[in-house]
Amino acid sequence: MTEATPDVTPRRAEATPQRLFRDEARTEAVQCVACGGPLALRGFGAIQRVVCPACGSTLRPEDSGALALIDRAARAHQPSTLPLHARGRLDGATWEIVGICWRTVLSPPWPWQEFLLYNPYRGYRYLAWSERDGHWSLGQVIPGAPQIVGGKRHVIAYRGRRYRHFAGADAHVTYAEGEFPWQVQVGDAAHVDDFVAPPHGISIEEVVAADGVELTRTATRHLDADAVWRAFDRPGKPPKPKGVGMLAPNRWREQARSLWLSCLVFALAWYAAVQLVAGRASEREVFLATDLGFDAVLSQEITIGEPGGHTTVEVSFSAYPLDNSWAFAEVVLIPLESEEAIGLGLEVSSYSGFEDGESWTESERQADQVLGRVPGGRYLLQVTPERDTSALTGSDPLGIHLGGPFGVRSPDTWALRVREDVFLTRYAVLPLPIILGFPLLAWLLGRRRERKRWANSDYPL
Repeated sequence: MTEATPDVTPRRAEATPQRLFRDEARTEAVQCVACGGPLALRGFGAIQRVVCPACGSTLRPEDSGALALIDRAARAHQPSTLPLHARGRLDGATWEIVGICWRTVLSPPWPWQEFLLYNPYRGYRYLAWSERDGHWSLGQVIPGAPQIVGGKRHVIAYRGRRYRHFAGADAHVTYAEGEFPWQVQVGDAAHVDDFVAPPHGISIEEVVAADGVELTRTATRHLDADAVWRAFDRPGKPPKPKGVGMLAPNRWREQARSLWLSCLVFALAWYAAVQLVAGRASEREVFLATDLGFDAVLSQEITIGEPGGHTTVEVSFSAYPLDNSWAFAEVVLIPLESEEAIGLGLEVSSYSGFEDGESWTESERQADQVLGRVPGGRYLLQVTPERDTSALTGSDPLGIHLGGPFGVRSPDTWALRVREDVFLTRYAVLPLPIILGFPLLAWLLGRRRERKRWANSDYPL
């Protein structure tokens, strides 16, 4: 048995009062037959059991207003997180705690406290607090049965929402006080199955009685601890919740849809902006030379951009032919009006072969490098080319070097091109990880939170 959760508010019998009063709520003062302590009945004709807070004796209310003793007990009163007869405002109505029931799952131990809330015009609600993780839930018995959905996992559907089975366990009553619309007694046991669709849940409780099996279905929802504490005007701060409760909302998953929609909007806006900027780039060719030999250094005066301004410059280098060889060019841009030269190295290569009966190829036949914010003005362009000379032992008219391995050819010519006002592709790609990062991070955090939640279930992820 894996851990069950306390955020369950199962019921065993009728969950609404037999009659609701439209006049102002009244109380009826009686005494405990066992210890003589005063009792104040709130639920009127709907009450089936009264448990004395002082001695723990179980009593049954009679029509005359008297109490009949069912089971005499002598136990000390146990303080609960919320006191009996405390009043609080939830869901736009004022509720009074008329009964308190402590329950637990024995293995592994998971205790929780249930508070029976009563309002004469709305009936009963069931407030549960987990002693183990400090999470709260509010429940109400629902009419009818949820629909069973087929599949490997136990899933039910109710009012358009699907609930996955979370855990099943036997729950035992360990303490009770106050009045209840069902027959309650310390030691009572029931099998409880919890189905969740956080922050909502459905609890199905099965009790084996003398006249058959009794099923009670309760719809629950998560409540924040601070909201409960404010509703009942309790002093100080509530017990701090720990971990991820069975019905605790997953904020990351709730925001995933809006984050992905925002991501799509930002991506489309960025794409439009990129296309606009790219369309304005002139990409004017400043210098182009082809079919140059490797026996000399190129020196050429060129003009880049406008004096006093800045521009983006792209330098491209290529060589031919490239068969299992390489070529390199050292490019230097020397401003004629200053001494701050710009230097860069460009290398191209192409290799191929056979290994273990399979062919392979590694090739980079053109090298490009972009320089940002290059000051406009006149420059002296100097290029010093180099090539692979390992295969230069002789060659036939077709250019195949006879002295080296078959198919190895050193480059004979090279080419260089310089363009200005080019569009920087990296600026277009750089924001994408940022745009996609937020929804991806939300997905990862949401999945991490779900793992923590389901670690306490019968189906740990």
